[in-house]
This record gives sequence, C-alpha cells and structure tokens, in this order.
Amino acid sequence: MEQAKPRKSDSVSFIGRHLLATAHQALSNTRQTVVAKLLNVADSTILRRTEKYPELMETLAASGVEDFVMHGEKKMPMEQYRWLMTVAMEFAKLQLEITKEKAPKNGEFFEA
Repeated sequence: MEQAKPRKSDSVSFIGRHLLATAHQALSNTRQTVVAKLLNVADSTILRRTEKYPELMETLAASGVEDFVMHGEKKMPMEQYRWLMTVAMEFAKLQLEITKEKAPKNGEFFEA
C-alpha cells in the first residue's frame, strides 16, 4: 500500500512555525511565574500548556491566522510599508545629493 500524502501545505507549515516562534517569544519575554499568577495556576501548569502550542499553531495557521500582534506592536498593511520604504529611500537619496553638493573639493580643506 502506498504511503499517504500529507495534507498540510508548505505555507501552512511555515506560518504555523512562525506563530509557534512568536508564541514562545511572547512567553519568554514574560516570566513564567508572572503568567502563572495572572492565570491563578501553578508554574508547572504553564510549561505543560506550552506542549500543546505546536498543534494549536498549526490549527490557527490552517484557519487563516498569519501573525500575532503583541502589546505595543502595530502591524501595517504591506502596501503602506512599501510606500513608507519608498519615501524613506527618496529622502535618503535627496540627503545624499545635498551632502555631495556641500562636500569640499579636493584640497579645499587646506589653505596655503
């Protein structure tokens, strides 16, 4: 009998790994004891709950979740990000041109 082909697509797996890394990063940024106190559970419970993360993140990725927004973060649409980068590059180009215009010519530093 042939091996069954997995149903998971590469993009879902990639997004699932991204979500998993983001979730672990969020937990590592906050002490386990603090999280346990907020949830009113024992510290060891938090560690046991994290064992379920991989399956949960794959489920979220398959459901269409692509990213998390953490406290203090703001996600912007790709079009807005591209526009912002274009403006920043144009500004940098203008600044470089201004700097070249004001730069001294060879030997102008030293007056004889």
